[in-house]
Amino acid sequence: MSEQTRPNQTKTPMPSFSPLPENIQTRLLEKLSSRFQYGSRKWRPLYLNGLNLGLLDAVWQEHLRYCHNCLDNRPDGLHLTTGSWRETGDILQGLARGWYEAGLFHGWRNEYFDVRDAGGRVLFALERAAFRPFGLYSRAIHINGLTHTSDGWRFWISRRSSHKAVDPDKLDNLVGGGIAAGETADEAMRREAWEEAGLPASLTAKLIQTAKLHSLRISTRGLHREYLHIYDAVLPKGAVPKNQDGEVADFLLLTAEELAESMCGGEMADDSMLVTLDLFRRMGLVGNAHPLTAYLADKAKRPKNGW
Repeated sequence: MSEQTRPNQTKTPMPSFSPLPENIQTRLLEKLSSRFQYGSRKWRPLYLNGLNLGLLDAVWQEHLRYCHNCLDNRPDGLHLTTGSWRETGDILQGLARGWYEAGLFHGWRNEYFDVRDAGGRVLFALERAAFRPFGLYSRAIHINGLTHTSDGWRFWISRRSSHKAVDPDKLDNLVGGGIAAGETADEAMRREAWEEAGLPASLTAKLIQTAKLHSLRISTRGLHREYLHIYDAVLPKGAVPKNQDGEVADFLLLTAEELAESMCGGEMADDSMLVTLDLFRRMGLVGNAHPLTAYLADKAKRPKNGW
């Protein structure tokens, strides 16, 4: 099934709001800008069989440079050339496993993501924890949750478990998770919707992708480069999300103003903040003339080497 609009489906109509106070929009832009930057480090491209697919900082360049005799250090970047994509994947998997066992990074998941070329063609699968050291693009889904109460519209926000390897205890969208190797965005959305919030198939079958953003920021493990496939869900009045997999500590029902203050205070995970502010833009909470709108629009543009 295509990840585009499916038959008999329409986008969920979103409520419209008046813009937040300009000083709040400015604080949100400052917070977002401080999170999504990577120019403080020097990055070198990683070419796999001639394709520019990764970016490495000085630390990971040193770890990679002398690891395998297939690797060439050329003026335009680091090149790994093999006889097949399967061999490429095996080499990178072995390198990453060695780095993990040597204690160079943590969070090995035994879960695989697809590595794709600029056109979206799957090349090989790789342990998800290895994507940041190599600076490879991964994919994730996020679901914005809303509901209409007797007091007006509210946003459903989850709080990540304290046991999460990344951003424990941070606020998150109603649902968020990586797209596993071999999955479409829609399949991952439906799986994660049930696992994280107990959303039934009767609701998720009607959801379609409403936006696609790209996240680019420094992480403790290297470079986070990810495509965010975004869905909007309006939960019936009185419905309460229920976590199924232990990855969510609790759920909060917040006003737009409360949610904005939480983001300004740094309480929300970075990608979830980007996704939420894109929803704010689409709902009118961010003014068209404010620089935050242009910043968010740039995140929806297709990167030079992306898909």
